[in-house]
Amino acid sequence: MTQSDLQQRGYEQLRAGNYEEAKQLFREHEERAGTAAGTRTQLRQAEARLAAGDLKDAAERFEQVLERNPCLADVYLGLARISLLTGQLDSARVHATAAMRLGPNLGLAWALLGLVHEAQGDEEMALDHLREAVALSPSVFLCQYNYGRLLAVSGRPAEALAPLLQATELEPRNPDGFSALGIAYKQAGQYANALRALERATSLAPRSLDAWATLADVRFAAGEYKPAREVLDQALAACGDHPALLEKALAAAMMLSDTPGAIAYVERELRLVPDHAQGWLNLAHLALQARDFEKSESAARELLRRDPKNWQAWFHLGNLFDAVPLEQDAEQAYREAIALAPTQWKPLANLAGLLLQMKARDKNAEALPLLEKALTLVPPGEWLVHYNLALAHTRLGHPERALELARRIQREAPPADPMVAQARKLESNLQEAATRRN
Repeated sequence: MTQSDLQQRGYEQLRAGNYEEAKQLFREHEERAGTAAGTRTQLRQAEARLAAGDLKDAAERFEQVLERNPCLADVYLGLARISLLTGQLDSARVHATAAMRLGPNLGLAWALLGLVHEAQGDEEMALDHLREAVALSPSVFLCQYNYGRLLAVSGRPAEALAPLLQATELEPRNPDGFSALGIAYKQAGQYANALRALERATSLAPRSLDAWATLADVRFAAGEYKPAREVLDQALAACGDHPALLEKALAAAMMLSDTPGAIAYVERELRLVPDHAQGWLNLAHLALQARDFEKSESAARELLRRDPKNWQAWFHLGNLFDAVPLEQDAEQAYREAIALAPTQWKPLANLAGLLLQMKARDKNAEALPLLEKALTLVPPGEWLVHYNLALAHTRLGHPERALELARRIQREAPPADPMVAQARKLESNLQEAATRRN
């Protein structure tokens, strides 16, 4: 396309960095060519398509405007936003920088550059740019919203509140502002305010899974498990079954000791994500709590069908058979768990506990090395293995070693630990037996 003299001079000034002169030359060209009104219309159409989420059509329209007039900062702002949404950070940086040069007082250009820095992991540079964006354009929602949001993400919720409150005043129908404000209030420990903000977000966007989930989290953090569950039931009704919501509802039901309700949630979750290993384990554990042994075993075996090397499923079966009791089945299940996870202390400890209950001397004797190995793997603060090892030494006729372990538990474990009382009782029994022998 043949360029007019004004266009040629405009491009020369643009390349030289003389942006005001370039803008004036392209403005004169459009006025003489009679395209100014059409350019404005096409720019509005591009912005409308961007707002509607049609990024491809919006990008094409912005590019067409750019061919007409490369000195319109709004075009570069639109292209920068599209580039950010599509993950093209280099393009976003180029377009946002161009917008900043053409409109140095445009806070949105600074904000978009800040978002580029955030996406690249440079949080401090991002905050610097967003702080400048707010100073330049205090009445632009995206500037206030992103500055407040990033402050909250950075662990500075008290500082985030002012810009986020301003964002909600600028766009009181935008749920994003209220969601971010609710999160900041939650981080600041202001649960009542957080609830109000998040309830507003869910009313504005009743299908926003994140808003519902955060609202439930606030209820949960405040120890309000019944209201949290009610929120999650509302969310599931509004958004449909979703694994994240069902996980939270499961946790709320468990905190309320509603085992049947918890089972119902996890079964709904497994219909959505049948390969979710923890879901099958949760179902197995909950069914065992409900004394539905058949469902508990079925859940564990379904997990093993999907993941034959899942040691936790075998460990659960060991616990299940031990509770029935089916000693031989429990022993075999524990041994399968140990074979798959030899460095896990719980299967070792539970197998040893089972062997100690048996009447056979050789089984009792095998418990000792299992517990000694478990003792090297057990985390600090866990005293069950120490106590079971003391029992094993008692059963095998080593009262001195048993007494030493019982006293160590009493000396080192927290007084409220249930093993302390058990160790005290064991020590008393050992001393009484020694007195009788003497």
